Amino acid sequence: AFSDAMPCAARCVAFLLMCEELRSAAGLYSQHYLSRSTTRMSTSASEELPRQWVVLRKDLRAEWPAGSVVAQACHASVSAIWTHRDDELTQRYMGSLERMHKVVLEVKDGAELEALAQKLTDQGIAHWLWIEQPEGIPTCLATKPYFKQDAPGALKKLRLCS
Repeated sequence: AFSDAMPCAARCVAFLLMCEELRSAAGLYSQHYLSRSTTRMSTSASEELPRQWVVLRKDLRAEWPAGSVVAQACHASVSAIWTHRDDELTQRYMGSLERMHKVVLEVKDGAELEALAQKLTDQGIAHWLWIEQPEGIPTCLATKPYFKQDAPGALKKLRLCS
């Protein structure tokens, strides 16, 4: 029903619908539909969940409007999740939407972002490098969800986005 040939907006809508279907099948309900007291979660509060790493370019944050940079992070994040939607850790991450955790890091520019993407590829770390079109500008990178202890070494050296 979903195709990689679908326009980005259509894939995003399809992804959101799929998330709601997964939540419903897992017995999870959005706080938008039920009060906090009746919201069920599939994991205990103390159980560690996978997290997603998102890496932004610091130089773009200085040049582009904040909303445009946030959109790039959203594109990369959704693309990484969608691409790895059948992965066990991704499903676990999506199964507890109220407890999602992202770590947002920064690199100085496009060259550093592309070098990071290559390091992650070499290490076998699943990720998505978002290339803004039609300009062909690498803007952001997001990993599929991993546990904190399995964080790629290349990411441990980066600064938190400030």
